[in-house]
Amino acid sequence: MQSLATGLAGAVAAPGAAASVHAPQDAGGQQQEFPRLLDDHRLAMLARITEQIVPGSGAAGVAEILDRVMAVEPIEDQRHFLSALGAFEREARDRHARGWLEIDESQQQEILRAASTLAPAQPMPRAWTKGEPVERDPEGAPPPANLRDHFDRLRDVVARAYYATEPGMKELGFTGRMAWPSLPGCTHPGDDHR
Repeated sequence: MQSLATGLAGAVAAPGAAASVHAPQDAGGQQQEFPRLLDDHRLAMLARITEQIVPGSGAAGVAEILDRVMAVEPIEDQRHFLSALGAFEREARDRHARGWLEIDESQQQEILRAASTLAPAQPMPRAWTKGEPVERDPEGAPPPANLRDHFDRLRDVVARAYYATEPGMKELGFTGRMAWPSLPGCTHPGDDHR
């Protein structure tokens, strides 16, 4: 997840760049293709899920951004990401005997709502304290991820990607202004600390 944030740093530094990325050109002037992780089916599925998790992410191009970012992530992160997408495809087939793209929006929302209300199977990692050795897995292998764990993984990457785009930053109050003559003070009534 940290590398996703790093990969999106360019979008934060240059608002709007993530939504309008152009492929670089090679020496012959031909546009090069960006690496992709997802096939067209999975990309369409991700686009639907992203819009349902964070409304507005479809217009911001979050699915395409995640496809490009995840294509250059370590194999383990790619595996977790693909497993999360696969878990929702499997859940749609188990519940409705059809894939995610074949079920209607209300059935998709029903699955997402059920996933978000489950208890996670994998506990949150224990917080690291300065001076402690960094241990990868001190208690053995974690239990297999359930639908809630997969939902949390997708929700986190979708939210991070969306709020690194120009529409996401504007939703958080970013105005595009990079510098002020002076820092604005607190505007709460009775506050004399300006």
